[in-house]
Amino acid sequence: MNTEKTSSTAKVLGIISIIIALISFAIAFIPYVGAIATVTGSVGLILAVIAYFLATKNQNKGLILAAFIVSVFSIVFAYWQYTEIEKKAKQAIEGYTNEIDQMESLDSLDSNVDDMQQRLDSL
Repeated sequence: MNTEKTSSTAKVLGIISIIIALISFAIAFIPYVGAIATVTGSVGLILAVIAYFLATKNQNKGLILAAFIVSVFSIVFAYWQYTEIEKKAKQAIEGYTNEIDQMESLDSLDSNVDDMQQRLDSL
């Protein structure tokens, strides 16, 4: 009786983990929102591991392994997407910072021209 209960618990956890894994897989492909898939994928991964250890020896573990693989892929893809977005954001910030620095240097040139014009006028 205990083996039957463990087996059914493993099945339920396997189904829940594959559903969560597929949801996190879909979320991972959404730009700027995909980083959330690291959280949902981690939940699916943990549930798949628990289900794997609860499953009996003669129980089919294909669904559980599929949930594990899909969860790992969604976590990796979401993390990669997050790092790429972070890299591009840093590049954009550096570009804007450089533009601002150039504008400030041009402003100082304009003030020097005004000072020179005033000096010439005073002569």
